[in-house]
Amino acid sequence: MSGHWPERAVERNLERAMERTFDPLPPTRGRALAATWWGRAWLQALEDTALDGEQVRKGRRYAREGAVGAVSVRPGRITAVVRDRDGTPYRADVLLQELGDPDWDRLLDTVAGQAGHIAALLDREMPPDLVEDAAAAGVELLPGIGGLEPECACGEWDHCGHTAALCHQVARLLDQDPFVLLLLRGRGERELLADLQVRNAARSGGGSRGAVEDGVPGQEAEEGVSALEAFAGQTLVAPLPAPPPLPSEPGRPPLLGEAGRAPGLDVGALEFLAQDAAGRAWRMLAEALSPGHERMPVRAALTLREDAERLAAECSHERIRERLAEATAESPALHPAPQGPSPAAPGTHLGTCQDGGPARLL
Repeated sequence: MSGHWPERAVERNLERAMERTFDPLPPTRGRALAATWWGRAWLQALEDTALDGEQVRKGRRYAREGAVGAVSVRPGRITAVVRDRDGTPYRADVLLQELGDPDWDRLLDTVAGQAGHIAALLDREMPPDLVEDAAAAGVELLPGIGGLEPECACGEWDHCGHTAALCHQVARLLDQDPFVLLLLRGRGERELLADLQVRNAARSGGGSRGAVEDGVPGQEAEEGVSALEAFAGQTLVAPLPAPPPLPSEPGRPPLLGEAGRAPGLDVGALEFLAQDAAGRAWRMLAEALSPGHERMPVRAALTLREDAERLAAECSHERIRERLAEATAESPALHPAPQGPSPAAPGTHLGTCQDGGPARLL
């Protein structure tokens, strides 16, 4: 096998770690969408970039009405599905240039040089004066005029109501977590804080950053745990964390919408499968938290055929039910080799599953 596969797997894991998805926010009325300095500064950048103020106001109405779906944030791009008032979904993207490695070095050196900034960031806070200090070092954290580049499935080349709604939603996210801006600029929270801790240790120890990372001879090492103590403690087992609380109901996956979908992809079927997975996960957690669960026998996994029948029994959409029946009839993997009496025709178990309820095949 090629030696590149592990590297690609690591790259994919890093990409996933550098992406955050935020649930849709509820409608809001009677107050400004941005309540903090970071949120207001972000909206100011939108107003400075958009050529049509009416589209900005339209986007504000969409965001207030809860028309923005789940927001995906990754370096250089934010994405969400935004629905018009008639329910038509559009994929909206807003692009922001990432900072280069030299910019990050200057920014983190600036932060490491001020104890107040270090304490705030390690406490997951971002002081507004960090923007001024970064600018003094030649690094622009906030987008400037033209810094928010729109892309929308509706076809508008400038900011439309959909991309403006996405920007207003991001302002609300910045109110909750200003680190979203740093992720957009190219660094995840963990990576940034780890780098900052290394720089802080180098400064407080009087050595260089490389000396701390590489153990340069002649530099006094920080006091740590001896090897004897480390090996002696390997038999100690930390207590398990407390079980997670059971939510009041299964989670609701985001609506994918029709915008930007791949040819042949059935969005409705995919949303149904996502909702089914959320419901099954919720029921499994409820069972795991129930008294005496540890003494219950392990339930056998469903076969592909049984799972297709379960899905068809729980689905209220005739089109999806028909697709499940077709897949059951056409896929050889859903038909095990006959043993004993001839197996029933595809789909004949569906009525029994419905009569016994979904629990029959759970």
